[in-house]
Order: sequence, then C-alpha cells, then structure tokens
Amino acid sequence: MASGSHSGPSGVSGNVRLWDVRSGNVVWEISEKVDCFADVTVSDSLDAMFKVGVNSGEAFYMDLKNLSSEKNSWVCLGDKRKVLNGKKEGFGCKIETQGNQVFCTKGGDVELWSDIIMGSSNNRIFKKNLMGRVQDMGGAKITNLAFGGSRMFLTRKDLQCVEVWQSSSREL
Repeated sequence: MASGSHSGPSGVSGNVRLWDVRSGNVVWEISEKVDCFADVTVSDSLDAMFKVGVNSGEAFYMDLKNLSSEKNSWVCLGDKRKVLNGKKEGFGCKIETQGNQVFCTKGGDVELWSDIIMGSSNNRIFKKNLMGRVQDMGGAKITNLAFGGSRMFLTRKDLQCVEVWQSSSREL
C-alpha cells in the first residue's frame, strides 16, 4: 500500500494505491477530496483498510473484499455528521491496527474500535471504547503510536518520554 495527501488552494486531497508486489503494477486506487485521510492503515486480520478523516477526525473503514464492487466507499465508524465540517479535527491523528482491534488517537486520547459479531448479519459493527484512566484523558497530544508484542508505545507532544501500555493477556 502507498498513500499520500497534500493541501492546496482547493483543499486537501489524497490517494491510496494497492500494488501487486510480484508484478509491480497498481491493482486498485482511490482518490479523495471530501474527507481526505490524516492517516491510513491496513489490517490483514480484519480484511479492511482504515483511515482517520482529516476534516472530521472520525475513523472510517473499507472492506478489502469489496474493492472491485460498487460498495468500495469508506464507512464512517463514528459521527457521520462531522464528515463535511471542514474544521481539520483529524489533523495529526494516528490510526493503527493490532490483531482484531483498531486504535485511533485524537488529541491526547486513544480510541479502541473492536469488531463485534452480531448473529448472521453481513454488516460489520464496530464498538468504540476510550482507553486509559479518566484523570489521564485529554492530556498532551499523541504524536506517535506503535505496537510490539503485548505492548503499545506512544509519545506525546512536548514530553520527552515514551508511554508503555501493557496488556494483561498475550495480545492487545
């Protein structure tokens, strides 16, 4: 996957391309102008691509199994009303996947989106939870997010430290 976005007089636009590593050819591409991405990632275990909208700050997903069909648009996981607000609420937000979970930073908070299986429904449902203690919410802006084993590492703006969050189980 290759992605890039840029800002100009007409707003923010971005492109995401999926490449066939064997042939070196582009196999799929999307161009965005409405709510371009601040960050984008792919999850093998969820068979989906995720983005944070630069205008809305909301998390979106696209099912990788439906890329060639007409249903290949982004599905908003959060507040759909924020998509057209143009306030750049997602500027600097990060999104990462680990296992079957999606982690999205907004300011100083980390949102955890989990894929919920409901009966035999073909529609995916994601549930959001905020991570951390109440007294830690809204701290300094998160600038980096990474995973290693059962740990999540994050850094915050103007702080010279790395926070390490460890899961009680083998995987986050």
